[in-house]
Amino acid sequence: MAKYHSTVSRRDFLKALGLSGAGAGIASILPPFSNQPIRDLDELMSLPIAGMKRPSWVKIVEKPTVEIDWPQIQRFDYHHVMWASGLKRALGSQQYDQVFVDARVNRRTWIAENRPGSTLKDVAIKEANHYAPVSFIGPQTSPTPESLQVPRYVGTPEENARMVTAFLRLHGASHVGFVELDTNTTEKLIYSYDTGVGEKQGPRLDILDWDVPVENLEEGYRIIPKKARWVIVYTLRMADELMKRPITEVGDRSHYYMYNLKSLLQGQLQNFMRTLGYMCLGEAAISNALGVHTGFAVMAGLGEMSRIGHVITPEYGLQQRVQMVITDLPLPNGKPVDFGLHVFCKTCKKCADLCPARAINPATEPSWDNGGLFYRATGIKRWWLNEPLCNAYLRRVNGCATCFAVCPYSKRHNMSYNDLFRRSVATNPALNRFWRKADDLFFGSGIHADADKFWELDLPPFGYD
Repeated sequence: MAKYHSTVSRRDFLKALGLSGAGAGIASILPPFSNQPIRDLDELMSLPIAGMKRPSWVKIVEKPTVEIDWPQIQRFDYHHVMWASGLKRALGSQQYDQVFVDARVNRRTWIAENRPGSTLKDVAIKEANHYAPVSFIGPQTSPTPESLQVPRYVGTPEENARMVTAFLRLHGASHVGFVELDTNTTEKLIYSYDTGVGEKQGPRLDILDWDVPVENLEEGYRIIPKKARWVIVYTLRMADELMKRPITEVGDRSHYYMYNLKSLLQGQLQNFMRTLGYMCLGEAAISNALGVHTGFAVMAGLGEMSRIGHVITPEYGLQQRVQMVITDLPLPNGKPVDFGLHVFCKTCKKCADLCPARAINPATEPSWDNGGLFYRATGIKRWWLNEPLCNAYLRRVNGCATCFAVCPYSKRHNMSYNDLFRRSVATNPALNRFWRKADDLFFGSGIHADADKFWELDLPPFGYD
């Protein structure tokens, strides 16, 4: 006999969500339930509405859903971001130093207490990092067409795109997109200065009419040849089970491992392009350092910009990290997409409601006003995160990402319920409040309190299926 967790009638289901009068709107999305009760969330998810492919409800658009004033945008100095010198400058030296004192004390205390998610083995998995060397020009260890005594590869932009996508998907990428650099728009997403070491500003990034890239760290500059007009943007997906356990050391491994993988994949991609006969300029740091990842991902059509400033994709929500390289291999220019995310963020606010640092802007409407703060760019209408508050908190607790875990788009992508949710948001925004309530009812916060159970899971490779 089938066992169900609960029995909920259609009327009670809608009433619990505060939408008992929304029958007409729901009917446009859901098949009729007649008088049969919904006996379980699993039963709701088994309705025949799965298998949505991206083209069916993700619209390709000319402009991104986040408003951009390109004439106001200036190339940004990476040195100002929180992961470089920005946090110390924002907090002051004394408060900045205290953040790291607190982090060490918390880690030591929680290990001694055998706190779930922050035990010694949890710290061990977070710190199990091994990075391949990363560089601007690449490892240059593969043969060139000249050394092979053959002409370089030539293909159409579309053929090139299929080739690059095949290579990246084979090596672990989930999404692959392309952006053609334009002097008046997308080129401004390249940082003006690369990352530095500690408080030292990184080298200047010059875009000049040169034939080959140049790196002169003694004089403090890197040159991106003007003919390198294309950015390859790709995502690396994070493990579902780790993402469900924020504010733990084991949960934070989901982010760290993506940078381990990025360091290996970037060099492989650079060598691949070198043998084809093309340049491939990468990031000279493990983290974002060459250009604005979110901006390029949005312009490439990988996803939309969210309330927290990260990219949400239709397939995996916030469960990926975006990476990029610059090349002179001709590629098609991607276009932004619209699947209703920007409008949904106005209503949802779940990340803001549950942020433990209270660092996420809860306003309904985004704003052009960046507060004149040095660590914020200009020319974009967005929800401005309190970056110092967020960054200081996550460092104190040795990893947070609560916003990643609670977002309705971060729930399992292959469940029929979530296919239905995504389709509705993309096509019927009048029901957005309903779906926020539904997410609360069915998933709660989305955070798993049993961090100690992670080690007992029978995980698929890479922690996702």
